[in-house]
Amino acid sequence: MPIVTQEFRNALVFRDDTYPHRWYDAIGAGVIKYTNHFVYWAVDDTTHDPTEWTNTIVEAGGGGDSTANLTDLAGGALLITTDNQAADGYSMQLGHAATGAGECVLLSAGHPCYFGIRFAINDADQTGFLAGMCTTDTAMLAGIANGGVYFRKPNTGAVVSFVTEAATVEGDTVVGTVLDDVYMTLEYLYDGATVYAYVNGQLMASTARTDVSFPGATELRLSIEFLTNEATADTCTIDWVHFIHIRD
Repeated sequence: MPIVTQEFRNALVFRDDTYPHRWYDAIGAGVIKYTNHFVYWAVDDTTHDPTEWTNTIVEAGGGGDSTANLTDLAGGALLITTDNQAADGYSMQLGHAATGAGECVLLSAGHPCYFGIRFAINDADQTGFLAGMCTTDTAMLAGIANGGVYFRKPNTGAVVSFVTEAATVEGDTVVGTVLDDVYMTLEYLYDGATVYAYVNGQLMASTARTDVSFPGATELRLSIEFLTNEATADTCTIDWVHFIHIRD
């Protein structure tokens, strides 16, 4: 998969030649980005919670806590492990502040954005998973208050959907099925006018910025949530997560 370069809005993007929608990096004055293959993980010395993220540990029953930690895997990986009661899990949004703020992505006209994640879940039809760009929220799978562009798999069933949401208007397109212990790559590329969703490199859905469900006037932040739906500790292994946004 050769890497080529392409200019977007005064920025230089490094993208995949075979999968042109897949961005690896970008440089330029207006580029904001976060890329992590989880070979390093900044954590609090006492709680061991990641300090780059605002974290919500969902604890429905007694016992221990759900966790997000690096794990031993070639190339690096993040392992999210739920506690052992239904609805236990871990919610995280990039940007850590005392006020809970951190929204930094605005999908306005002409400002491209790439998002991608590669992950595997041990029990696909008994867990909920969400990843993408959302407004600040501590319970995203239960419903996001002000919008986002993200992938969602409810905690009943293995079907994953691509969602665009502006306030109370939601567009939902089924794009694939998660299999137990099988890695899946979910990506989207917003070119400044339309967002295109991909599953394992294949185009599966698109939504124009003019659609009523597109959150083009709302700041968003990188978001991940994983919950169990059973009285068992379940796991989500994240190989990598990237977002690249070009503002100017």
